[in-house]
Amino acid sequence: IPAFFAQNQRAAMLWAIYLIGIVLAFLLALLLRRTVLKGDDAPFVMELPPYRLPTVRAVMNRMVERAWLYLQKAGTIILAVSILMWAITSYPKKDHFEVDAQMQAGQVNLTQEEIDHSRASEALTYSVAGRIGHVMEPIIRPMGFDWKIGIGLIGAFVAKEVFVAQMGVLYSLGSSVDESNVSLQEKLRNAYSSRVGFSLMLFLLIGTPCMATFAITRRESGGWKWAILQFGGLTAVAYILSSLFFNISGLFV
Repeated sequence: IPAFFAQNQRAAMLWAIYLIGIVLAFLLALLLRRTVLKGDDAPFVMELPPYRLPTVRAVMNRMVERAWLYLQKAGTIILAVSILMWAITSYPKKDHFEVDAQMQAGQVNLTQEEIDHSRASEALTYSVAGRIGHVMEPIIRPMGFDWKIGIGLIGAFVAKEVFVAQMGVLYSLGSSVDESNVSLQEKLRNAYSSRVGFSLMLFLLIGTPCMATFAITRRESGGWKWAILQFGGLTAVAYILSSLFFNISGLFV
């Protein structure tokens, strides 16, 4: 929000994005109840046992048991996806960097930290994820996104907050930047309009559940069906709403 909106608009934007999330949750629940989950309500009776103060041993046993089950089931999926995401953002390796050639030619004068950040940006662009981002661009263009945002969205599948770090790398600011980084905010503000910013907020709010959510849904539902339906369905809704917002709002600008 600070990257895309003026000070006097930020509270309204935060309120709007929360309200959209709440209203959309109710609407999607109602839609699912009348379509995919249509049917009679199943009777629900739960008998509560007597409450007793748990022993330390019982708590520790339960904690170890649940942690082990998580590592066995959800953890294996998360680990596999993490390795895949690391591989596509790291390979293939780039041997020659444009920033090095510019330094040798005397075209730029950068500190070692700035050189390292520029190399990281070039490496990410050259990687499989960078190439996928370029391929994605025609698809995500109706939402106002370019290939750089596409790369960020790939990283966002690991966790939504990774999007910020990915954009930091692409803009040669390093992967340690966070949402409070003023330099990143300025670069995003100069590169994208507030329309793109709100469209991006909508898409990240609704679509592409992170891999932990995907893994837990798969575990709790006992199969891939609901996990894939959740991922595909929410992403489709996010794509439609973000595209509609970006194109309709353009008529009034």
